[in-house]
Amino acid sequence: MYDLKDDRGVPISTGIPPIVTWSAIACVVLIFIVAGMVLSTAGFGHVWPADKSLTVPL
Repeated sequence: MYDLKDDRGVPISTGIPPIVTWSAIACVVLIFIVAGMVLSTAGFGHVWPADKSLTVPL
């Protein structure tokens, strides 16, 4: 498909394909899901402050 107003016969862009748009949205959502999982499990297995780590039974 070509631009009828342009004498050079420049092709008309069809835009961004829908699969690219949906995959970009899915990737952004996935980034937030993974970040939420990391933040929710960040405290597991950690002892704070450091002086309390001496009282952890091994």
